[in-house]
Amino acid sequence: MPSDRKTLIADTAIALLACAGSRGLTHRAVDAEAGLPAGSTSAYCRTRAELVSLALTRHAALDLADLEGDASGWARSALTPERFVDTLSRRIEDWLTPAKRARLVARFELFLIASREPELAAVVAEQRSRFVQAAVGALRAAGIERPESVAPGLVMTVDGMLLDQVAELNRPLSTAQRKAVLARAIGHGG
Repeated sequence: MPSDRKTLIADTAIALLACAGSRGLTHRAVDAEAGLPAGSTSAYCRTRAELVSLALTRHAALDLADLEGDASGWARSALTPERFVDTLSRRIEDWLTPAKRARLVARFELFLIASREPELAAVVAEQRSRFVQAAVGALRAAGIERPESVAPGLVMTVDGMLLDQVAELNRPLSTAQRKAVLARAIGHGG
């Protein structure tokens, strides 16, 4: 359980988005699901947009923490394009496990909500830039040419792959297929 109330509210909002969709995300529902007194969520997030923004920011922080954990293993030995692709493939596979799939569903719910609200679209753009910058650093470490040009496409490729796999439960990509797509995205494969 998160140690602070704001994190608890954000995590609960993510869980509600995953199981009930955007219509299920209300201040009252967050209070009830989190076991908080009525009005607690409203004290932290006065509007729905603030609640969604909090969930977006928390979601990005969780995903970036996963990626930073992966990158910490790279410090022990040289990062090659193959090793980068392998690590990213395993990260995607982990995000698709039943334990983390709900977080992915929430991710795409958040993207859809933000697509209709410019204030939230700006939050998505800000968080996405953090992922692109993380990708630039990893690609540079792996020796990929023009990492600033490659990184945005890689982030889009990963998002597309995740969306496809969430929507197509009965057609999971094999590890080899996933690695081939990622290798092409970084310009290191057929």
